[in-house]
Amino acid sequence: MSIKTEFTQQFDVRYPIICAPMFLVSSVKMVVSASEAGGVGTFPALNYRPIERYRQTIKEIKSLTAKPFGINIIVQKSNKYQYKQIEHALEEKVPLIITSLGNPKEVIRLSHEVGTRVYCDVVGFEQAKKVADLGADGLIAVGFGAGGHAGDISPLALIPNLVRMVKLPIIAAGSIVDGAGMAAAFALGASAVYMGTRFIASKEAEIAEEYKKAITRAVSEDIVNTDRVDGFPGNFIRTKELEAVGLEKGLIEEILTKNKKIKRFISLSRAARSLFGDMDSKVSYKTVYSAGHGVGLIDTVLSIQEIMEKTVREYKETKAKLP
Repeated sequence: MSIKTEFTQQFDVRYPIICAPMFLVSSVKMVVSASEAGGVGTFPALNYRPIERYRQTIKEIKSLTAKPFGINIIVQKSNKYQYKQIEHALEEKVPLIITSLGNPKEVIRLSHEVGTRVYCDVVGFEQAKKVADLGADGLIAVGFGAGGHAGDISPLALIPNLVRMVKLPIIAAGSIVDGAGMAAAFALGASAVYMGTRFIASKEAEIAEEYKKAITRAVSEDIVNTDRVDGFPGNFIRTKELEAVGLEKGLIEEILTKNKKIKRFISLSRAARSLFGDMDSKVSYKTVYSAGHGVGLIDTVLSIQEIMEKTVREYKETKAKLP
């Protein structure tokens, strides 16, 4: 059983399902399991530091699977590791690079020289047009309701508009945790789905059991959007630990952030500390849990293989029931 889309044809995989790259969650085991199960496993480059460990991780994944996988790289000045991350990914001929933030022009140029495809995270139409014109091979449409750093446009508007704007595969991201969500994404014109939150509640996820329990217990109303964790607005499960970070702006910050330059400086400062600083100094994913609005539909911890097969089965059942 397989599903044929432009995405599956590009990468020669059975299922149009990407196990999304998740900061401090995605691991070698998750990447390999997702790719071996018929989808595409991915991980954020920043999960593995120093740079020598990152390169060794790529080699380890390649030794464990011959299937396609991807790496998410932040191509913004604040990521001082980006050039080495790109260099090693291309030297190892990683099949897919997913860019976030910043300008992907140079990554696209260098990647195409070695046959690596580049998909770019986009949250709006102007950004999508820019990266498409730069030669991106596909777009990740990060809609409202996605875990982590989400956009603020509904997937119901974002995906079909992108399909109309650009002739590229569009990957739907945001609250997709099952086959019904995948069917809806395909109805809107998507070529594959980006699933993160669902895979956090997997047997292969090497995270604290409390994180998995938080996913299976939470409902959509438990998700809070805040920039207090790392400087960029993101979706997290409301917990005492998250509230301790401070979800509301103080009066001084409220006044200062009315100035766009100051607001950007504060955001980048937080990001530098959280994403690029000492790994031991970060807000721990063991106590602050990133998740999307789809948590209310997740009530079991399954293997990645089971999640893939269940999603595809539900997709086919949903399609058959449509009027």
